[in-house]
Amino acid sequence: MLVIEHFERGAARFRDRAAVIEGDGSLTYAEMEDRMTRIAQGLLRSGLPVDSSVALLSPNHSMVLACQYGIFKAGMLWVPINYRNSVSDNLAQLAKYDTRTLFFHSSLREHAVAASEALPELKQCVCIDAKVEGFPSLSDWFSEEGGEAVAFPIREMEDAVAISSTGGTTGEPKGAIHTNRSFEGVIASVYALFHFDEPPVHLIVAPLTHAAAIFHYALLPRGGTQILLSSTDPLAVLEAIQQHRVSVVYLPPTLIYMVLAHPRLKEFDLSSLRYLLYGAAPMSVDKLREACDVFGPILIQSYGQTECLQFTTVLTPKDHEEILADPALAHRLASVGRSGPFSRTEIVTEAGEVAADDEMGEIAFRSAMQMTEFYKDPAATAAIRRNGWQFSGDLGRRDADGYIYIVDRKRDMIISGGFNVFPGEVEQAVLGHPAVLDCVVVGIPDEKWGEMVTAAIEVKDGMSIDTAELLALCKEKLGSIKAPKQIDIWPELPRSTAGKTLRRAVRDHYWAGMDRKI
Repeated sequence: MLVIEHFERGAARFRDRAAVIEGDGSLTYAEMEDRMTRIAQGLLRSGLPVDSSVALLSPNHSMVLACQYGIFKAGMLWVPINYRNSVSDNLAQLAKYDTRTLFFHSSLREHAVAASEALPELKQCVCIDAKVEGFPSLSDWFSEEGGEAVAFPIREMEDAVAISSTGGTTGEPKGAIHTNRSFEGVIASVYALFHFDEPPVHLIVAPLTHAAAIFHYALLPRGGTQILLSSTDPLAVLEAIQQHRVSVVYLPPTLIYMVLAHPRLKEFDLSSLRYLLYGAAPMSVDKLREACDVFGPILIQSYGQTECLQFTTVLTPKDHEEILADPALAHRLASVGRSGPFSRTEIVTEAGEVAADDEMGEIAFRSAMQMTEFYKDPAATAAIRRNGWQFSGDLGRRDADGYIYIVDRKRDMIISGGFNVFPGEVEQAVLGHPAVLDCVVVGIPDEKWGEMVTAAIEVKDGMSIDTAELLALCKEKLGSIKAPKQIDIWPELPRSTAGKTLRRAVRDHYWAGMDRKI
């Protein structure tokens, strides 16, 4: 099935059931289908050809889903843009992917203004939630695009449906192209792994630019209701689970830690939960044990990447239960599970051979869920494809029972709170301060963030730095995700004999004594 057909099947079967609930408002499947159709017709009437890139820039909002469905129905490419990025970052992505239309939230008007001024190929910007100066609202755009219906294009399983941003060690955006088939690989995995006796209620806390925007398609043919939160406040999460009788939720480890630490946790009835899915960053084993005690045997871990989507490996609820019941299996809690139902995930050596048990190598996939290519970047595509495998950039090992353990990251990318941060870009921002002589940015162990972006700096002789001021400057330049959470002043940074600053030595200093290096 095409990815949009999963929504249409749900709309045909559950027309009066709530498809999405946001705050005090909701949309039924029938109402969502109407909005989807009008958005798709608007895109086609505006003269955009099939396979045009259409970007979405917004915090979680019901119209994000409507626009996503409309983009797919129109045969165009959904380009999710992280609303927490800086304006310059988002402009770079919109330009890189030849974006022709931008749907944006009113809180991000500054981004739309910058895009409309800087990108001549951008045909239109439409505000999804309100009337804002200089741009049509979605409701106005519907009216302007009225007229005779346009035939929807015929699509195939191998047709592209999305361009999702990832990056290399330089931080330059690369767009992973995914098709109907790769999305359906995720959907099939959810069908195989998640079982519901009644239509599920899915709480969406993580941004819809991320995994939830793909995962939820598997719940639509079953009449799933999506509960949208715009806040990651742990109290709001607990209240939503109780109020809406939520049956499935995805939470990154950082948010799980915050929920577990909340003083009112025990006041809430969480008995409706059937699955708590976690991933995107390594999780503390101690916190994982605590989560299992609090929530019961409902946790399920997924490992995947932008380049190869969710469930390349899975640690199932049964796995968790068996591990906790047998001390001899305790080490498995540090794993990301075994190959998912529609993925072969292996450790591959430098020689290109599948590694022996407990031999170190790079994690590689052969999966229905992998991307077809990087957008207009054949060299980058070739760099991660060898001998029929797609390589992850993560180093790991596999035990004799097939459980995979991530040990280190081949690239220098930092994963902080589930988001990718590239050290070189952050270093450039820090080095812009006149008192900074040199700088190394690394991720350091942190219970909340998984890895906390940290800048180790060397100050010029005779000068001083107010680290709070520098932190604020970085946040202004980079946005809250990429900006360092901590700046440490070192008397002298380690360097090679050639004078090159040694990032690995700095990282090793912070990770000394840790069992894992990620």
